[in-house]
Amino acid sequence: MESHPEQSSDGARLEIRKRIHAAYSKIGHDLYALAHGLLDLRPSESLLDVGCGLGDFLMMVRLSGHLGRLVGIDRSAELVEAARRKAGKAGLWIDCRAGEAESLEFPAGSFDCVTALHVLGQTDPGKVLSQMGRVLKAEGRVVISTNSRSSYPLLEELKNRARERFGWFLAKEWTEGFESESAPEVLRRYFGNVEQFRYEDVLQYPDAEVLVDFFRSTRGLWTEDLSEAEWERIVDWARDQAIELIPEHGYAEDPKSFSLFRCASPLGL
Repeated sequence: MESHPEQSSDGARLEIRKRIHAAYSKIGHDLYALAHGLLDLRPSESLLDVGCGLGDFLMMVRLSGHLGRLVGIDRSAELVEAARRKAGKAGLWIDCRAGEAESLEFPAGSFDCVTALHVLGQTDPGKVLSQMGRVLKAEGRVVISTNSRSSYPLLEELKNRARERFGWFLAKEWTEGFESESAPEVLRRYFGNVEQFRYEDVLQYPDAEVLVDFFRSTRGLWTEDLSEAEWERIVDWARDQAIELIPEHGYAEDPKSFSLFRCASPLGL
């Protein structure tokens, strides 16, 4: 059994997902570029990125020449520290902070724009959206992204098999329900203006091991009490399942679909 302790951190798992999408997406939509375009930021406007991760979106905005205040918040102190180091090394000023999206520390009306890119499915969406609307200026804009519930059927099948086999190891915060299909109704509870933009793509797996790597990136869905040895046993089991789904030296496609939402006119709930 091969151990991968270097893949056990939040940052490493995020990098796995980024690498897989960059290498194996058939079309390769640039989520950050699409979100930036929808925001239509003016040069001095302020932006809060909720669930900023490694700070890549904020750094892209700064590199575009943006002069305004850029702030990121993430529950993972590890990711925040990594984002600060990364931005510092690049000579870019962004303000990244550790904190909870459900209880943002900023006063009401603090930001011209707020983003939450592929994060609301890992939170209490209602609480986060209420907070995003609170810190948004009255004339501000929000951009949110999320996957369709039909995305990654092969990965979902592997996750479901693992859930059935090892369900007692799953963390309590395994949350679902904020997807492209359900998001419009949820968003209209918090914003008077909601626009949806849909995008389709396909992950092309050259072999089962890529699917296993993708499965590895879901480590954060499992309880922290799970030891690395126990996790590696689950991954080894998942490898056998993946080979059933993708014959060794085979090829398979995993369709993916996501939506971006541009919202305005916070309802002040």
